[in-house]
Amino acid sequence: MRLTEKQREVWRRTTERPKRWNISVGAVRSGKTFLDLYRIPYRLTHSAEGGVAIIGNTTGTLERNILAPMRKMYGSKMVGRIAANGRVRLFGRVCFALGAYTAAAADKLRGMSLVYCYGDEITTWNEAVFDMVKSRLDREDSVFDGSCNPDSPSHWFKAFLDSTENADIEHFTIEDNTLLPRDFVEALKDEYAGTVLYDRFILGLWRAAEGAVYPLIANAPHEFTANASEPIMCADIGIDFGGSTSATAFSLVGYTRGYSKVITLDEYYTKRPITPAELERDFVEFVRRNERYRVHDVYCDSAEQMLIRGLRNAAYHERLPVEIHNARKLQISERIRFYTGLIGQRRFFISPDCPHTLEAFMTAVYDGEKRLDDGTVNVDSLDAQEYATEARMKDIIDSAVMRS
Repeated sequence: MRLTEKQREVWRRTTERPKRWNISVGAVRSGKTFLDLYRIPYRLTHSAEGGVAIIGNTTGTLERNILAPMRKMYGSKMVGRIAANGRVRLFGRVCFALGAYTAAAADKLRGMSLVYCYGDEITTWNEAVFDMVKSRLDREDSVFDGSCNPDSPSHWFKAFLDSTENADIEHFTIEDNTLLPRDFVEALKDEYAGTVLYDRFILGLWRAAEGAVYPLIANAPHEFTANASEPIMCADIGIDFGGSTSATAFSLVGYTRGYSKVITLDEYYTKRPITPAELERDFVEFVRRNERYRVHDVYCDSAEQMLIRGLRNAAYHERLPVEIHNARKLQISERIRFYTGLIGQRRFFISPDCPHTLEAFMTAVYDGEKRLDDGTVNVDSLDAQEYATEARMKDIIDSAVMRS
């Protein structure tokens, strides 16, 4: 296996003198997770008999970040797929696979005894799950390997790392991955320049979030105005339903060939209370006025199933050529990271016909570690925008890697 100097050092400690806690923290694309694709099978084939768990933010991210790459490297006989009962067969051992996004997931570990546990994206976990993991690593020879990007200095996992003993904690920066093309590294730096994410995802530092979420748009909105003549390959719609203090927002998002650009083409926004019948009428009109973009998929806030059923009925009766889905509703931090990257690459643009979307990106600010959502700023257009693109995020990100 071809490894960087930093990866070789971590691998040496993995095989010669592992500690109870072995954590890689640092920049994106720094090589920390790639090394784990070798570390996990090594642990599974060298550890004693006992329970094994592999944990991520969700089972979907676990599949995308860890299992799918290992399956490509070692084959489906060595790396199985997560079954309905949450088990997955890895290198001849039955392992427990778990998403750690909610506190309720901790109950799934109750009563287990773990000889080995791997953790992906640990800073995205619910703290209760991590606390349960600590109690389940109850053997003298129990080992935990994991990796994450840094978060706030006050994050609970940072507090754990600062206080724990018997730990091997390795810090990665983007420069540690000497196998990356230089042009790609510089492009990645440009993506996050001027944001708190630069310190976290490039330098690998624990930094507090503050100020504008998207400072490049906030400071120069005119640079992100869409060209009306851009040829659109396809488009999706995202919908966020309004409540007592929030707006109802639709966002039509188009993609140019090869996902080179993401463009907000049209929007709908109202803060006035509307009935389900009015919502359905306005949705039908929105789809029809954008027929030229060949819209096929619509992604809605999954919290409002009754309203979604109404939209599906309306689409059926009006013979609209669209499929209506529940939005994936990824973590807001993941959505922010995605759009920060697009904006830094100058791949995201907003039509002049979408003033509410532009305002939403210009005024989005951090409230501590979260995006401010107190009714004073427009997060509804942001949610609709993000729902529209979630299903294509991986393809859009991969297209940037291919171009680099």
